[in-house]
Amino acid sequence: MKTFTKGFTIALLLGLGFSAYAQKHVHGEGELLIAQEGNVLQMQFIIPAADALGFEHQAANSSDKNAINVLAQQLKNSSHAIDIKGQCILQSTENSLAHSHIEHDEHDEHDEHDEHDEHDEHDEHDHHNVKATYNFNCKTPVVGFSVTLFNLMPSLNALNVQWISNTGQGSTEVTRSNPVISWQS
Repeated sequence: MKTFTKGFTIALLLGLGFSAYAQKHVHGEGELLIAQEGNVLQMQFIIPAADALGFEHQAANSSDKNAINVLAQQLKNSSHAIDIKGQCILQSTENSLAHSHIEHDEHDEHDEHDEHDEHDEHDEHDHHNVKATYNFNCKTPVVGFSVTLFNLMPSLNALNVQWISNTGQGSTEVTRSNPVISWQS
């Protein structure tokens, strides 16, 4: 199951993720990638850290570290992110906060002789995302779900959603006021 899930993730990211990752980092908006094959359903949320945590910088104090730890624990429970219409059992979950705090890329080491490049590089690496992936085994076909993540993240207003399901593929936007996604089985 683990190998299939990793292959499934790679296929999801190659098939759908290219356009999602190519988009700009916009506060208040995130991405949701969904793949369903047979009884396996996988969802990956990609949310700007500013919306998920209230900051994007490296954890600077105990309050920041606590916010990261609290969110990491909350994201382990899929009901904080989604309410699935169907009989699905959570098989695994993973989030980018589980093993590390928000960190700048390794490229943050700068040559002190080139201030212009340092400034450009700093701007490029100040934007961070929080990712949460959920893998389910579903006894009945999933025909839709509601995004509950909006309740956990007050500044998150919309998610650009792309999916491949047993019945086809599509994309839509869900918002705080309309958090429901559905497709026919």
